[in-house]
Amino acid sequence: MLSLSQVKIRAVLAACLVGLPPAVAGAAEDIIWRQVQPENLVFMELPEGRVTLELNPRFAPQTVQQFRKLVQDGFYRGLSFYRVIDGFVAQGGDGSDLGELSLVPLIKAEFEIELAEDIPFTLVQKNDLFATETGFVEGFAAARDPAGNKTWLTHCPGAVAMARNDGADSSRTDFYIVIGQAPRYLDRNMNLFGRVIEGMDVVQKIERGRADENGIIADETKSSRVRSITLASDIPESERLTAFVMDTESRGFKHMLEDRRNRKQKFFHHKPPKVLDVCQVPMTGRVTK
Repeated sequence: MLSLSQVKIRAVLAACLVGLPPAVAGAAEDIIWRQVQPENLVFMELPEGRVTLELNPRFAPQTVQQFRKLVQDGFYRGLSFYRVIDGFVAQGGDGSDLGELSLVPLIKAEFEIELAEDIPFTLVQKNDLFATETGFVEGFAAARDPAGNKTWLTHCPGAVAMARNDGADSSRTDFYIVIGQAPRYLDRNMNLFGRVIEGMDVVQKIERGRADENGIIADETKSSRVRSITLASDIPESERLTAFVMDTESRGFKHMLEDRRNRKQKFFHHKPPKVLDVCQVPMTGRVTK
């Protein structure tokens, strides 16, 4: 039986089903939604609109800790997305990734973690091109290597990671959002620490740089600047927005995966192979008062 909070969450997020194919929508009706914890919820206001992030301290605890502190200190306020490559990433910060002087401490590499029994892994695909297995861990697209006893987050669209130089431990302040096709070759090479749960349409409006200039926006007046960025836990509860995301352990979510893996709709005259790319699974979220 559903709890009252789960019933309320379903009611609030019923609009998420609008526009989904009937088979997927039917499965989605059984998806449970979980509330994002305020300490892992970030609201970033850009000239283009609001972007909502969920942080992941399980996979990148030190990165999340430093990012939270930078947010609380107002570090990012007024800084820009200075390197934006169409179909790749939107990167923002103080330019420390470009060799600019920074007093902020470096972060150790957090590319992967040890597998553990308490890590809930919802399997999507075995023998993925980049990993032995792909799936979801608490809403985040992930991969794992059971033989090597490792698991890591994947570079799906909307993933948020710290930029770095060549050194594995050279992440500091600059972060990027994946805005194009999934650059999975970066998996296990970057500190992935979050994801966009609402506002990817806003991110896609950010001014692009030229590809032949590595995406650097030479005219700073054209770059998108952070107007404000706030942790939900720092907002009074009476004024705080609440975010809900799909519970990837729920029966309905697993049914949705099966529907997408086995495409039985009449539309398909040539049935595609029964494989599923973890980055092609729609991960909807909603922010509400």
